[in-house]
Amino acid sequence: MKTLCTCLALFFYVLCINGQTQTINCEFEIKKLNKAYENHLDFIKDNKEETSLVKKVINEQTVEELNKLIEERRKYQKALHKIYNKFTSFKDVCTSIPIDSIKEWFPHKKPLKLEEVKEIEKKKEKEEKKEEKKKDCESEIKKLIKTFEDYEKAKEAKEKEINEVKKVITSETFTKLGVLKEERNNIINSLGETYSKLEAYKIDCPSVTLENIKEWYKEEKPSVLAILFKGEENEPVTYSYFNENVIISEDINGKDTKQKKIFNQVLKQVNQETYLGDITIPKDGQEFCFYNNKFERQDEEKYTYKFKKIDIEVRDGSFADIQVLVEYKGSLLLFENYKGVSFLRYSHWARKNYLFYSQKQPTTNVDEAEFKDLRIRLSDVLMYKYKIGNNYIPYDLTLELPKEDIDGNETNLTTAATYQIKQDTYLDKIVELRAYTDFLALFGESDNGLVQLEGNAKFYMLPFSRSISNFPIFSRYISSIQFEYFKSITPYVHYAKFEEDKGLVAATGGVIGNTLDLVEKRFLTVGGEMNLFEIYQKSYPMRIGLFAAADYNLTRVQNDTQGVENIKAVSYGWGVNMSSKRFNNFGFNYKLGFHWFDYKNYNGSSTIDLDFKVPVVKNQAEVFYHPNKNPNQAIFARLVTYNYKGNTNDEAFYQFQFGYKFSIGSRTVKK
Repeated sequence: MKTLCTCLALFFYVLCINGQTQTINCEFEIKKLNKAYENHLDFIKDNKEETSLVKKVINEQTVEELNKLIEERRKYQKALHKIYNKFTSFKDVCTSIPIDSIKEWFPHKKPLKLEEVKEIEKKKEKEEKKEEKKKDCESEIKKLIKTFEDYEKAKEAKEKEINEVKKVITSETFTKLGVLKEERNNIINSLGETYSKLEAYKIDCPSVTLENIKEWYKEEKPSVLAILFKGEENEPVTYSYFNENVIISEDINGKDTKQKKIFNQVLKQVNQETYLGDITIPKDGQEFCFYNNKFERQDEEKYTYKFKKIDIEVRDGSFADIQVLVEYKGSLLLFENYKGVSFLRYSHWARKNYLFYSQKQPTTNVDEAEFKDLRIRLSDVLMYKYKIGNNYIPYDLTLELPKEDIDGNETNLTTAATYQIKQDTYLDKIVELRAYTDFLALFGESDNGLVQLEGNAKFYMLPFSRSISNFPIFSRYISSIQFEYFKSITPYVHYAKFEEDKGLVAATGGVIGNTLDLVEKRFLTVGGEMNLFEIYQKSYPMRIGLFAAADYNLTRVQNDTQGVENIKAVSYGWGVNMSSKRFNNFGFNYKLGFHWFDYKNYNGSSTIDLDFKVPVVKNQAEVFYHPNKNPNQAIFARLVTYNYKGNTNDEAFYQFQFGYKFSIGSRTVKK
């Protein structure tokens, strides 16, 4: 019994000694691993800081150094995993040690995988770039706002100076007035350019909010900030930046009349965003089959191309110009359309419309004859689906797809990409207004209207382009010519303001001496013009068409026996028009028209002899210019001649007009 007790005591003694030894070894090894783990973390931190410094200056030497730093960091990231795995092994062995003690010796969580680390670093880098962009935006917006305010002050000062000079008109002050107006118009143009730059920051600086702006301007808040940022609940304010004519100023921008309030209510341009539809393109590298020149599908194994990109120009209600870049046998090939496809019937015509080989990128030496008979079916590379209830025509735009997202990632890299076509249906995109003066009237050479206003809006009827490509007797060039008929109708209104009594036609004893004066001195014209036929080729800048026009006219006649009467006439006629562009924003328009003014059937009770019609030949030539991407802010010069058509009269009159085409209002924004 004594021997048994001695043996048990010895056994428990050995067991206790072994337990203490295990505790001591586990603590030592785990703390050792913890030290190594922390050293690795310190190295990775220093490595990141050094990498950030090296990235600031990129050249051949720093690129090599940068790659070395990244490789070292990856090694240490892998080493972290090895240390943690050893720690896990010790934790599994040292089961007799409390878990709290182990956490105290090694207080680290499992390290992230390399892919997770890369993703976190990528996100952090994007956030840093975003913050840096925000700072740049702050600096640029402050500069532009200051510039805008300076121009506004300069414009106000110049207008005060103009009003002072207007008080006394002499030959000297008249010349000075012209100089001052030109200086004021230059300031207005600068205002417009600055405004456009401010508008651009809505896209370039999506992270900047109105709250940020308020932080930048703790006391002073420039009114122009309302142009940039929308969404507040205050009353909308409309900012207009067009060339202000005296007549316009009196009628619209003058005193606070009831008419002005009603007019402004109609023209308030709350952000009416219209969702027209979706454009879908294939994913990058998606494979399709070519078609041959008979529009038959080719062998899939031999004639398969890869989609790369597509550029589209939307004009006059159709996909007018389409360019598709594809990869075939190691070469990048460009294909183009011959005929535009209407927005309204795209789903029907896209599968019957084909793109033709145009050229290749000059990177490979191959025989282009191999490509000339290849065709691409339009519906393979482009899908358009209109939004229910919005099958309408957008105004002109250019699309280059695919687009990158806000993070700079390709949108069609892994799958097909869909782009929503949304446009703000502001009134200034639909209605075109012109204000102009007649130089011949200004200098007393003619009795034309001194100040004239003109407005029109185009409404599409049958915007469907057709070609003669189905006729094999024509060459490829001829078959690419397109034509349209009954494409659109354009209602218009014209008002002329004459000086004093120069707008009156004299009638002696109820007889008008020169009937052409009735045409020249019309003060109001309301009518419409229909595009009957138009022919063009998309690669050339010229268009030729036929038109028909009809309108209602009013002229004031001074009858020496009865006083002043308003004489009415309905004119109708047809003609030929031609338009050509030197650049996208600089062009020339010409019209030749034959018109008949019927006074006989529309003035039944007049005391004036109006038993006649006035036939005229009208020639009109116009040159215009507008800033890029802003066709509704343009200047133009126009020469118009009216000749009496027939042998009974050789009278004629001429108009030389210079003016400004502008939008009604600008934008309604909230501040």
